[in-house]
Amino acid sequence: MWDFVAASVCLCGIVIAYFADTQLHDFVTTNSKLKQLGKPMVPNLDRGLWRYSRHPNYFGEQLWWWGLVVFAWNLGHGWTFVGALINSMCLAYVTVLVERRMLKQEYRAEAYRLYQKTTSGCVPWFKSSVIAVKDKDT
Repeated sequence: MWDFVAASVCLCGIVIAYFADTQLHDFVTTNSKLKQLGKPMVPNLDRGLWRYSRHPNYFGEQLWWWGLVVFAWNLGHGWTFVGALINSMCLAYVTVLVERRMLKQEYRAEAYRLYQKTTSGCVPWFKSSVIAVKDKDT
């Protein structure tokens, strides 16, 4: 039973990370072409999995690592959670760095702030209403 759970979590992680990274690659490639043509770049990737999470690729990676922990735990090696925990903490730090960098880029800062307010940071979830966000801020 636990092997099935672990395999499912790992498989979901691989699939999510693959599609998120593919969507990110396509977005970056398109923006590079737009920049070369002197056209305005798209400020944010907010389609596909990126509509539901600002970092779905990180979410997929975390599913993979925590799925491996479930495999190991089932074999009596529960101490392996330490590696996944350290990985999660490192990824959380990298996420902060990435978000700061996004906000420093003038052409996308305003759009990214709105994206932060309406889109889950890691775990995919439905968008928040901009109106609800404004009500919370007041």
